[in-house]
Amino acid sequence: MSAAGREYLNAMLDVLVYENVLVAWRRSPWRGYMILSHEGEEIRLTTRQAETWARGAFAVYLALVDQRRITPRIPGDTPRT
Repeated sequence: MSAAGREYLNAMLDVLVYENVLVAWRRSPWRGYMILSHEGEEIRLTTRQAETWARGAFAVYLALVDQRRITPRIPGDTPRT
């Protein structure tokens, strides 16, 4: 994965943590990612798996926002009424 792709993935994971979809994430020394779920699961993923997982989680998050089932916490974003 390119440096730009890695930065994109890291930013996506940061947003998922900020929006309370995930508890935490970190890069693993073996060139992968460790994701901590709200259920307490530690999910070890390769970079490719983490990218796929994050895209899916982000798509679900955006769908819930679009359906107005959740309100985003992103600073400066105003809730739709």
